[in-house]
This record gives sequence, C-alpha cells and structure tokens, in this order.
Amino acid sequence: MIWHKNYETGNIQVDNEHKEIFKMVQSVMEATFDSEESKIESTIDFLANYTVNHFKHEERLMEESNYPSMPVHKKQHDDFVIEVLDLRERVKSESSSDKNSLEIKKVIVNWLVDHVLGSDKIMADHYRKWSNAENK
Repeated sequence: MIWHKNYETGNIQVDNEHKEIFKMVQSVMEATFDSEESKIESTIDFLANYTVNHFKHEERLMEESNYPSMPVHKKQHDDFVIEVLDLRERVKSESSSDKNSLEIKKVIVNWLVDHVLGSDKIMADHYRKWSNAENK
C-alpha cells in the first residue's frame, strides 16, 4: 500500500500515523505474496495494536474539539479493530495465501483508504477549524 499525498488530512501527527499504518499494510501484503505465514500473523498483530493506539489519538482530538460525529467515527474504529482481529484468526486457520491476500485487501486496504479519504479528512478539517477558532 503506497502512501499518496491525497491521503493527507492536514494533521501532521495523524498523517504520520497513517503513513506508518500504510507501511505495515504493505508489509502484510508482501508477506502474503511470499507466503510468509509467521510474518503475516506478527504484522497483523502489530497492526492491530498500532491502530488501537492511533484510534485513541484520533478520538482524543475528536473529544477535545467536540466533534459532532464522534460516536459514528468511534464505531468505525471499533468495528475495524474487530475486523482485524477476526482476520488474524482467519489467517491463522487458512493456508491459502491467495485467499489471505484477498481478505487483507477487502478488510484492511479498502477500509483504510475509504476511512482516511472520508471520515478522517472530515474529522481533521473539523479539528483544524476548531483549533484555529480557539487560537484567535
């Protein structure tokens, strides 16, 4: 998964965390193509832990700025963590790297791109406007 400038939210910390998540997803995809099951599992574990911390950071920003869509955004985060953990279990029980690759693309890649380009950009825009108003 390659980072593109159009994924930027404008929040440096959020963007840096997203870049790290994209690198991890790329690592999982490469391990899947190389059929490195242990690397797939360990990277998915790391990804699950990292996203939980990243989501906590985003949720602090939402809380701080009274983001009106926080409950919906937080539910998206919670649902994604459940999906990643479920994916980890499926990867452990499946031996087909082709099937794992499709699952990873469906669960992680598609969700991440949609979430960053949609919900995260909207949240970051709200936070930026709130922050600018607070600093006037």
